[in-house]
Formats: sequence, structure tokens, C-alpha cells
Amino acid sequence: MSSAHERPVVALTGAAGTIGSAIARELARREARLVLVDRDEDALRSLAALRADHLLLAEDVSAEGAAARVLDAARDRFGRLDAVVNNAGIAGPVGPIEDAPFAEVERVFDVNVLAVVRVLQAVIPHFRARGNGRVVNVASGAGLAGTAYLAAYSATKHAVVGLTRSVAAELARCGVSVNAVCPGCVASPMMGRIEAALADALGAPASFEAAIPAGRYARPEEVANLTAYLALDAPPYLTGAAVVLDGAMRA
Repeated sequence: MSSAHERPVVALTGAAGTIGSAIARELARREARLVLVDRDEDALRSLAALRADHLLLAEDVSAEGAAARVLDAARDRFGRLDAVVNNAGIAGPVGPIEDAPFAEVERVFDVNVLAVVRVLQAVIPHFRARGNGRVVNVASGAGLAGTAYLAAYSATKHAVVGLTRSVAAELARCGVSVNAVCPGCVASPMMGRIEAALADALGAPASFEAAIPAGRYARPEEVANLTAYLALDAPPYLTGAAVVLDGAMRA
């Protein structure tokens, strides 16, 4: 087992959700020290048993100043930060774009895009100064093609993919890798809520399984394995990638 000083430090946003908690468990299994961030303080406490030296922070990273507080807390507790996983995200309004309440559209951009920008602006100077670091942005297959009745969500995930590629190009010479994970449909409560809202909008049951050659939705643990690999083990030369995990849905 690695000593505490050698174990990498990873900050994970949206840590208490279905995918986030799976990522947290996988990173812990790989002996990373974790800064687990989520706005849901009660749900965050469920991760306390992962390991005694993890740091739990109840923060909404879409709020001004929250990302800087996460970085400061990581450095105060562990002395450094090696990687950040931007996983916090919401589905936003489901249905025809003309019916989407504008406040809900703004909120999905705040959480899915602007929060990622806030985190990047906080951690990149730290990574530049170190000459290394890893960023993994959890995007979506919906960020690679349009998705009817999920226009706001799809637009935000397109933005995350574009942000990932652009920032990777900026930081490649600094030894900092920036990649995106693009899951397709994942078995989760959020997917269930999307299906229910689509069924209401279409007036018929909604499911994407028939469009997936693998014949099923991804398990959260599969997304977690890929994310942890990019955050901890991937070669630094792998940067600017949007890695698709969708059972060949877009093959």
C-alpha cells in the first residue's frame, strides 16, 4: 500500500449523486485521497465511511467563490491537489425548447458549464505552477450529437466537450491533461426522471435501450472506472479527448 504522502489527491464535484458516488468509491479503491464536494450535505455524509482521511465539503460549485474554497481546503488538508473531476450536473428542462422555463435553462448552464469554468479558473494556476495535473470533465454522449427534447442539457454538454478540447490545447505544454468522459445512457435516477418527462412530452413510453447495440444502459461503475483511469492512470499524452462510453450507440 502506498504511503499517505504518495497517494494522489483528487477533488470530485457532484460526489453524492449516483455516478459521483460510484466515482468516489473507485477512486478510493485506487487509494486516492479525496476532496468530495456536493451541495447536498446530507447525501455527502453517506460517503464518510469510504476512508477516514477524505475531506467532505458541502459546496455548490456554481456559486461564486466555491471553487476557490475547494482548492484552498484541499491544499490546507493535503498540501496539494493532483486532479479534479468535474462531475456535478443536472438534466434541466425536458420537452420542447419553446416550453422550457428560461430560469431552468439558465440554471442548467450555471451547473453544467459555468461551474466547470469556475473550477478550471481556480485550479489551473495551481497545476501550471506544479507543471502537472489532471482534469476530467464528465460530459455526455448528448454533447456529441443533438438530443430532441433535451436541448438545454445537450447544449451544455456540447459546451463541456468544447471547453475540454480548448483548455487541453492551452495546457498541453504545461504537463496538464484535460479530458472528457462522454457516457451514453446510464442506469440512474436521473435517467429515470428523463424518461418519465419524455413520456409526458411524447404521450408514449420513452426508452433509449432499443437504440443501444449493447442492449442495456451503462452501469455507474463503468463510468467510474473510466473516469478514475483518466484521473489517475492514463498517460499524460492522452489529452483533449472526449472518450465515449455508450455501448456503441454512436458507433
